Amino acid sequence: MTFSSKLLLFGEHTILRGSAALALPLPLFSGTWAYSTPENAPALQRNLEEWCQYLAEQQSKGALGVELDLSRFREDLAAGLYFDSNIPNGYGAGSSGALCAALYARYALQPIERTDAARYPELKRILGQMESFFHGSSSGTDPLIVYLNQPVLLQADGSIQTLEVPDWPIASDGYQFFLLDTSIQRSTAPWVNLFLERCNEVAYLQSIQQELIPLTEQAIAGFRAGDWPGLFEKWENLSALQKVNFAPMIPESFQALWAEGLKGGHFALKLCGAGGGGFLLGMGRTGHLPSNAILLERIANSE
Repeated sequence: MTFSSKLLLFGEHTILRGSAALALPLPLFSGTWAYSTPENAPALQRNLEEWCQYLAEQQSKGALGVELDLSRFREDLAAGLYFDSNIPNGYGAGSSGALCAALYARYALQPIERTDAARYPELKRILGQMESFFHGSSSGTDPLIVYLNQPVLLQADGSIQTLEVPDWPIASDGYQFFLLDTSIQRSTAPWVNLFLERCNEVAYLQSIQQELIPLTEQAIAGFRAGDWPGLFEKWENLSALQKVNFAPMIPESFQALWAEGLKGGHFALKLCGAGGGGFLLGMGRTGHLPSNAILLERIANSE
C-alpha cells in the first residue's frame, strides 16, 4: 500500500485566524514499506529505531491514545524494513505525515476506520502525537490527510469533513495548477511563529481578517465548484495579498517571478504551506506557465 504526499491548497496560516483550509493527498510523491538486506537496512531506516522507542514510551504513559504492535515493528526493523519514499523532506509535502500514516495503518491493533468521520478529531490527535517525534509538536493534519487519502476541509473550530472535489483543471480547460521547486528545505514552526507575531499588529490582523480570510473562503468555494476562470481571479487576488502580507515567507530568488506573474496576468503564485522554501503553488493559463513548472495533472482524490 502506498501513502501519498499532501498538498495544502488553501488556508495556509489563515486557518490559525478563523478561516477554513482545504488539503488534498498529492499522488505526485509517495512512500511505501519495503525490505532491504540487514547490512543495508540501517542506512535506509535512519531514525526509525529511535522513533519506535519514542512511541513505546508514549504508549507506556498512555499518551498515545492507540495500541501499536511495536514488538512486531521492532522485529520487522531487524528483518530490514524501511520506508521507501520520494516525498521531499522539509518541503511541507508531508514526508513525516506519510510515514506516520503508514505505521498507523500497519501496526495499530484497533485502528479507527477511514469511514468513521465522528472519530476524525481523535484520529488527528493520535497521529499528531506520533508525528511530534519529528517536529517537537504536530497538529496531526498531515498524517490525517495521508491516512484518509481524501480531500479534507478543515475548519478553525476543529471540525473535519472529507469532500468530493472536481478533477484538476487540465490544459484543455485553459488553466492548470503547478508547483515550483525553490530548492530550499525549511521548517514550518519559524514561519508560523512569524505570522502569529505579525497578527499582534492591528493593521496586519485587520488585513488578514477583512481581506485574506474572506478571499480564502471564496477560493475554496470556487475550487469545489470547478469554476476555473472564477478561481483564477481569486487566485490572482490571493497572490497579490500574500505578496504584501507574507513577503518574508517568499524566497528572495522567487520574488521577481511572483511579481512577473501578477503583472502579466498569465499565472499567479501563492505559498504552498508555511512558506520560506519548499514548493510554491501556482495556477496559470495554459501555455503561459513558468518554464520550470511541475504540472499537477491528476486528481488528488481516492478511488
